[in-house]
Amino acid sequence: MQKVFLHVDLDAFFASVEQLDNPQYRGKPVIVGGHRGMRRGVVSTASYEARAFGVHSAMPLFMAEKLCPQGIFLPGRMHRYHEKSEEVMAIFKEYSPDIHQISVDEAFIDLTGTERLFGPAEETAKRLKKEIKEKTGLTVSVGVASTKYVAKIASGLKKPDGLCVVPFGKECDFMLSLPLEKLWGAGTKTLARLRQFGILTTRNIYERSLPLLQSIFGKAGGLFLYNAVRGNESEDFNQETKSRSISAENTYTYDLTDSEAIETALLQLCHTVMFRALKEKLRSKTVALKIRYEDFSTFTAQDTRERDVSSIEDFFERVKALFFKKYQNGMGIRLLGVGLQNVEDSTKPRQQELFEFGDRKKTQSRRSDSKSLAEKS
Repeated sequence: MQKVFLHVDLDAFFASVEQLDNPQYRGKPVIVGGHRGMRRGVVSTASYEARAFGVHSAMPLFMAEKLCPQGIFLPGRMHRYHEKSEEVMAIFKEYSPDIHQISVDEAFIDLTGTERLFGPAEETAKRLKKEIKEKTGLTVSVGVASTKYVAKIASGLKKPDGLCVVPFGKECDFMLSLPLEKLWGAGTKTLARLRQFGILTTRNIYERSLPLLQSIFGKAGGLFLYNAVRGNESEDFNQETKSRSISAENTYTYDLTDSEAIETALLQLCHTVMFRALKEKLRSKTVALKIRYEDFSTFTAQDTRERDVSSIEDFFERVKALFFKKYQNGMGIRLLGVGLQNVEDSTKPRQQELFEFGDRKKTQSRRSDSKSLAEKS
C-alpha cells in the first residue's frame, strides 16, 4: 500500500498565539523570547511581520531589537502554547490514529489507507486546514508526500497558510526543482562547503556519486545528501514507543552555537515532553538527549537516576548537565532532541523511598500549579 504523509506545521506558532489572544498585536512584528532591552536571551519565534526585518529564531534578542526596533517583545507563555497545541493535535487524531508529534508546533499524520474514509489526501489536507482555522483560530501549512522528509520540505514552501502536494513518483523531480537553500537539514556550513566544491544546485548533488559525496561530507553527511535529492527518507524521525518513551526534537534553520540559544532550545523541548508526561500521567527516572551536528554526525545519550524526574526544572537541569557533558564544544548543532525513557504509569503505587528529598512535595506542587511553573520559563 502506498504511503501518504501529511506534515503539518503551525505558522509562527508562539507569535501567532500571542496575536490571537491580543488583537492589538495583529499585523505587527511580534518577537517571542524575552523583554525589550535584555542583553541575554534569544528569539523563540518571530511573526511574519518581524521576519520581514530579518528576525529569526535563535537570534540574540539584542540583535533582533536592532533589526526591528518597533518590534513587540514578549517573554512567552509556554503553558498557553501547549494548550493551543493540544487543541490542534486533538483535531489531527480525528483523521488518523497514527500521529507523530515531533515538537510543540509540528507533527506528521499518516493517512495511508484512509482514502476510502476521507477521499484524496489533498482534499483531506484542505479540510484539515479549514477545521483548524475554524476551531482554534490558527493557520497551518501542510505538505503532502509519500515520505516524511519530502512532506516536511513541502510544508515550508508556501508559508504561511500554505499547501503543497508532491505526487507519488515525482519526489525526485520535486527535490531537483528546489534551490540548495531549501534542502531541509543542510545548514549554512554544509551549503558553503557544497559551493566550495562547485555544487551549486540540487541537481549537481544528484549527479555526484555516493562515494564522492561521502569523501567530502563524511559517511553520514554524504548519505544524507545522496538520499535527500532523490526524495528518499533522509531523516529517521525516530518513532517512539508510547509505552516506553516520550520525546520531542527539532531541526534548526540555523546552526546553534551560542550557549544561550542552545539552552533555550533545550528548555522548550523539555516543556513539550514534560507537558505530555503530565497529561498522560507518566513518570520516569531516565532522561535522553539527541544531538546532530553540522557534519550530520548524530549522538545520543541517557542518564538514569534513583529518583523520578520531579518537575520541568528538574528535567531541564538533568538534560542540560547531560548536554554539556557530551557536547563537542564549538560544533554547530542542526538538531536537538530530548526525551523520557522507560516511562511508567505514575498513578500506580511504588515502594516509598526512605528519603524523599522533597520530591513528593515538588511533584504535588507541579501538578496543582503546572501553569505558573511553565510560565516562569
